[in-house]
Amino acid sequence: MQESFSQAAGRHLNDAFTLLKADRWDNAVYLAGYVVECAFKVLVEIYLDRDRAAVKKYGHDLEELEGKAMSRLKVMYPVLDMQAATARTTETVLAQNHPERRYAQSGLWTENQARTAVSRANEIYREIVTRLVLDGRISSREL
Repeated sequence: MQESFSQAAGRHLNDAFTLLKADRWDNAVYLAGYVVECAFKVLVEIYLDRDRAAVKKYGHDLEELEGKAMSRLKVMYPVLDMQAATARTTETVLAQNHPERRYAQSGLWTENQARTAVSRANEIYREIVTRLVLDGRISSREL
């Protein structure tokens, strides 16, 4: 199976918005977390290693992706410090219990928390994936 983190991020983002409209807060937050995870993995894949060993190293650990992986990337590619989202999951529920929250009882997140998480995931997606398309790092056909 061929993976595409950029496509997965876009798919999950669309589904998260759909779930928000249906008042399905828990699953909207769950998918928003995957939007952010996939967006960060696109950066790791492009800048660190095309064979995906670095991506696999981080697994689903959103805190590690946003922390160690992004710090490493910004040291190696200083331009990313100005372009890539920094500590953007703070003040949201995005990194809390990701991805284990998929097994949580319903009612874990409120409407406000879900809306904030999906909005932030959308911002991160646009800052990372859209910029990579505009910079020619990934093809818009990949989306």
